[in-house]
Amino acid sequence: MSDSPQTSTQTTTYRPGQGVICRIESIEPGGYGAVVVAGKMPPKSDSATDDTVLKAFVPSNEPLEIGQTVPATFVCMHNNRALMTFAFMLGTTETIQTSTASDEENAFAIWVDSYPSDNRVRRAIDVFMPSVSGKLLHELQCSNCDAKKLLNDLELAKFTGCIKARSEEKKSRSAMLIIDGRIVGAIYGKKDAQETYSVDKATKMMGADLLEPETLLTVYELPQGVVLSMASIFLGCKITKDKGKSTADYLDHALVSMKLAGETGCITICQDAELITTMVFVFEGDLIGAYKIKDQSFSEDTAPTLEETKEKNNAGIDAHILPVHLLSEAVTFGYKLSGAIA
Repeated sequence: MSDSPQTSTQTTTYRPGQGVICRIESIEPGGYGAVVVAGKMPPKSDSATDDTVLKAFVPSNEPLEIGQTVPATFVCMHNNRALMTFAFMLGTTETIQTSTASDEENAFAIWVDSYPSDNRVRRAIDVFMPSVSGKLLHELQCSNCDAKKLLNDLELAKFTGCIKARSEEKKSRSAMLIIDGRIVGAIYGKKDAQETYSVDKATKMMGADLLEPETLLTVYELPQGVVLSMASIFLGCKITKDKGKSTADYLDHALVSMKLAGETGCITICQDAELITTMVFVFEGDLIGAYKIKDQSFSEDTAPTLEETKEKNNAGIDAHILPVHLLSEAVTFGYKLSGAIA
C-alpha cells in the first residue's frame, strides 16, 4: 500500500492534528473539494515562489455550500493534496501533539477519531465472506494455542484475511478483517444484543474473548482487493445520496465516481430489510466481485447482481469509499493486530 516515487507524498508544513480553515470549492463523492485558506504549498527550493493554494479533500455528509469556510483538521498529504477531517478534533489534536508515534501513525489516529467512528455495521459476522479458496489456515480452540502469540505471528507475517471467534460461554460471535497484519474492520455481537461497536471497541472485546480457553478460532486468507473494499465500510466515507434520485441513479453515480477516480470502495445492498444482503467490491476503480451473504457465495461476475438491483429499484443501497490518501505511504492504515489483546 505504498506509492512509487512519481506519486510519493508531498512534504508540507502542516502536521497531523493541526487545525486549519478550508473554503469549500466543489462537491465530490464522500465530501467536498476545498482549499486551505491562506495555506500555501511549501517552496520547491529556496528560490521557488510558488503561491499555489493547498488543495484538500474534506469528507462530510453535512450539507455545505460552495464558498463556505469550515474548520478542519489536517490528516496527511498525498499527490499534492491534503486529506482533512471535518471540524476541529480538539481532544485528538492535544493527544497527537504529545505523541511519540510517527506522523503516519498519527495520521491514522486523527482519521479514525473523526468521521469513520460513526461507521458501524448492523450485521452478524457472516458479513465477512468465507475463504475464496475454501482453505483455512487455522481452526482451533484457544485452550490449545497462545492467542497473543498467534496474533503477533500473523502481524509479523503481514497476514491478509479474516479472523473469526465464537464463544459459547459469552454467547458471542466476533470477527476481524486484516490487511498486511493490521486490523481494518471488526464486528462483535452477542445473543439478544443489538448494540454495534466501532472497530477499536469491537477489536478489544474480541481480544478479551480470545483469552478464554473455550473460544473457537478460525483464520483464513482473503484477496487484498476484497479486504480493502470491505474496509471502506468501517474506515471510509459514505457517498451522500441526492434526494429524489432513484436507487439505480445512485448506484450508477457511485460506480462511475469510483471508476473515474480509481478509488477503492464497497456497495452494500439491503433487499427488503435493514440488514445488508449483498456486497459489491470495487478495487482501484474496477469491479472485482459480488458477495451474497445469505448464500455465503462470491462471484467475480457482478453484472447479475447490479442488474437485479436496478430492476427492483427498491433496495436500500449505501456506497463507501477509502480516500486514496489512506492507502498511500502517508498513513499507517489500520490498528495493530498484536494490540487486540492487552
